[in-house]
Amino acid sequence: MASDARKLRKVTRACDACKAKKKACTGTFPCGPCEQRQLSCTYDAAYKRGAAVSPLSLGHRRRRPTSSSEGNNQYQAPDRSPAPAFEHTVPVTPVDPPNQLGSTNIASQYLGPTSAHSFLGRVVQNLPATPSKLLVEQQSEGTTTSTVSIFSHGDRIVPNIGLAEFKWPDRRAADVLVRRYFEFAAPTYRVLHRPTVELLIDDLYEGGTFARETLLETASRAILLLIFCTSAMFQPDSEGHITDADESGWQISELYYAKAESLLSHETGAPSLGSVQARFLMVLYLLSSSRAHKAWFTFGTTVQLMMALGFHNKRPRLGIDEEDLIRKECQRRILWCSYTLDKYLSVILGRPRLWQDEDLDEELPTRINDQDLTQHEKRISNRDCLMDAPVFHTMLARILTQAAKEPYMVTGVSTKEQIDIIRDLCGRIAEWHAKLPAFLSGVVHPDSLMPGMRRQLTVLQLARYHALTFITRPLLLRNYAHIWPECEASFQYYLSTCLTAARDAIDLILTFAQEKQLFSSFWYSQYIAFNALSIIYLYLIQVQRGRISPVNIRFDQSPDVLFASSLLDESTLYRLCERAQAHLADATARNAPPWRYSVILQGLRRELTRSQPSALRNPHIHPDNGTNQQDMTAGVFSPSTAYHREVLDLGQMEGNRMATQAIFSRPGEEGAGNMAGLDNHAAPSLLDPQTEFLLDHLATNEGLALDFWPQYDSLPICE
Repeated sequence: MASDARKLRKVTRACDACKAKKKACTGTFPCGPCEQRQLSCTYDAAYKRGAAVSPLSLGHRRRRPTSSSEGNNQYQAPDRSPAPAFEHTVPVTPVDPPNQLGSTNIASQYLGPTSAHSFLGRVVQNLPATPSKLLVEQQSEGTTTSTVSIFSHGDRIVPNIGLAEFKWPDRRAADVLVRRYFEFAAPTYRVLHRPTVELLIDDLYEGGTFARETLLETASRAILLLIFCTSAMFQPDSEGHITDADESGWQISELYYAKAESLLSHETGAPSLGSVQARFLMVLYLLSSSRAHKAWFTFGTTVQLMMALGFHNKRPRLGIDEEDLIRKECQRRILWCSYTLDKYLSVILGRPRLWQDEDLDEELPTRINDQDLTQHEKRISNRDCLMDAPVFHTMLARILTQAAKEPYMVTGVSTKEQIDIIRDLCGRIAEWHAKLPAFLSGVVHPDSLMPGMRRQLTVLQLARYHALTFITRPLLLRNYAHIWPECEASFQYYLSTCLTAARDAIDLILTFAQEKQLFSSFWYSQYIAFNALSIIYLYLIQVQRGRISPVNIRFDQSPDVLFASSLLDESTLYRLCERAQAHLADATARNAPPWRYSVILQGLRRELTRSQPSALRNPHIHPDNGTNQQDMTAGVFSPSTAYHREVLDLGQMEGNRMATQAIFSRPGEEGAGNMAGLDNHAAPSLLDPQTEFLLDHLATNEGLALDFWPQYDSLPICE
């Protein structure tokens, strides 16, 4: 068993630093983690498990077991340090007693056993006093006297808003905000009916310039205010292009939101469709303003209201006009938009899904434009439809839900049959993509689309890339081509699929940045960019450490058709990440500290650039599988590969540090150590201890835990 092999590789004695932090230790002198972090490595602590075993003298190396179930990379993983190691290994007692390996409570919030919080929280409690630990303790102590609501703990703290300053916008400004909302700010979560909203505006202003809010119900006023606050996060530039709002715009946006929240907190009477719509818009605004925890709790209330009102089933409801087509369609829209959002919040926060498929029997929304929908009539036309994107987003969310239920997502790929599951899920995404209308499939050039449809196209593209990487990323954790040689073609194909989707997502994010469309409120784009960058960094680290073979071929439609491509070349991927990470750091500057995408990515990047160049020797030739991949791609040899080899030879003379830097920065380009927007000189010890522990698996020659991805997913939201 692979787990047995992992136990056999553990040593009987860890160094003092690793023992104190309960980290994985190589048992050498100095050990891998201490050498990596340039710490003093000692073995002075008392040893109470029999005779103390001392680290062997320089020159002894640990030999890795050759269990076939481990997958045995037949090419030897390079050693990361000249430290001595034991020539034998014996089983040891696990670090954590079995009764601790369950769910946990961190910051008074329950988190399931597969959450990053549960896995890492046990470690944080036993960390010695380091700068990062002290910061965490200070934050924890501060929570005891904090005035922040328990439902907002960990979110971005917004300045106090005085409602005495509130006033409704004039009629002209209100019309502009409503138009911006429907044409730009609501691409796939379209839960409102535009003509109905415009009627509410007419009622509010009564044909005049100033609002008379007493004429509308509480929920209706809140809906209008939430439309205003969402639109106010954006503003047009001098050329009419939509850009991020300035500080004044954000303050106005927060004022509108605060007023809407105040209204809803005093709403009385029976809940209505408007009550649900307003709270769903609140959830979206909270996510856009980096308040994920409050968004999740508000979302829970919203789902409960929908259940209470019976939106999730088709049964007729007493007292409801079933002939009102607008009401019926709006109920379907908010139900299925909430279903879609539920799946992403579940993945991001590492929490259970609120909507279960077996509880829903309501039909999907009709693919119809708002102007063609009246109370008593649906006029179906052949024009491009703005409701296509929400419906197809929901269909993709269903596939994502099925994928998230598969055991290999949590425990890692453990059987050949699970490779077939990956094939089936990827096939379903291909079928979904084939059914998209032309303007959402990428056939039509984005510049020829209306702003709203262009945004819908990019959202669905990102959603597709995310789904593909989510399904295939567990393949990054082991070299399954050596565990099951008969699955090598499939392994290479779906690993290539994973990297291609991640690369395409980053390309799209860079396009946003070049067009100044990477807004700080685009929480969805930021999260997908974070995932794509993480996948590529982890792939490069795994290839460097010799844990998986590089993918330097690209497949066309199936594992049986392939041709050479430099698009997945390691150097190309790295430089792509360098550019995207700087833009992501700028876009997330307003985020709450827990949404620390850049900090975690910088930790991965540091692990990559810290590696010795010997790990990249001849990266495109691996005799272990009996195939010379250079010969397979004869005639299309990548110039970057030749460049790498020249630098590697030079690196043996000039030292590891200079070689590593040269490998990842071409002459005349921005190097790894001079990356704009990032603190490249930050002390490694200041990395958050939870993140630091997970990344320590990358510091040794041990394989990654098969549940790495469930641990990693919710790191940016960790407290």
